[in-house]
Amino acid sequence: MSDSHDTFPPMIPKRGRKKKHHAVHEEVHEGEGPWIVSYADMMTLLFCFFVIMTSFANFDPVVVAKKSAAIADHFAPDSVMDDLKAYQTLGLDIGGHPNLKGVARSQLKDGTLEIVFSSSLMFAMGEVDISPEFMKSLDVLVGLIKNKNPNYRIIVEGHTDNAPISPKHPYRSNWELSSARSASVVNRFLYYGFKPTQLVSVGFGDSRPIAVDHDKNGEALPENQALNRRVVIKVLKPLKSDKMKNLGIDTYFDDSELVK
Repeated sequence: MSDSHDTFPPMIPKRGRKKKHHAVHEEVHEGEGPWIVSYADMMTLLFCFFVIMTSFANFDPVVVAKKSAAIADHFAPDSVMDDLKAYQTLGLDIGGHPNLKGVARSQLKDGTLEIVFSSSLMFAMGEVDISPEFMKSLDVLVGLIKNKNPNYRIIVEGHTDNAPISPKHPYRSNWELSSARSASVVNRFLYYGFKPTQLVSVGFGDSRPIAVDHDKNGEALPENQALNRRVVIKVLKPLKSDKMKNLGIDTYFDDSELVK
């Protein structure tokens, strides 16, 4: 019995198996790395997104302009960033000028700077000539744009409400009225030295309202109609050439920028 016992040493765990188990454990642990990093990146981006949305919740044009500039510094290419900074500076100049404060509303939209005026302030009822009282404000705006960059391209849009035109009115439709008003504004840019190839005049009539003109009962809503009677001036970046493109649908310049 003693010989038999001496022949077979006591059983001990095989190190190979333990090492194999340990190796498997290490493989699982090492495999967790890539997806954890991707998940963390995604959560960080989501957090930044909601922080930005929260910061914009209380809208203040000056504050939003500054925040937009800071974001552009990190995410936009140099050329795009330069354009945005120029637009933002121009927008701040417009909003802070005493002749334009409370009269013009500017915003960045689709890579352009939009300045919105109420037609009720710019034109007398049914008229297409800019009122003498408003002319100074418009001239100040044209001067600010020209001082920033005289090569900017300008698109002027005329909009009306859907009130019908009187049969005795010299213009037969809201299309004609809005077109004549936008042309009057374009003429001020021409007067101050902008080239014709930089300018476009567009009349939309009542086809693009921003508020309903009438309630469910068909009654006119004067406040909404006043919002729809507006002139929109769009400031676009300069072109490398002065060539105009043959007009397609909403295409005005040879870089195929669209008016939306």
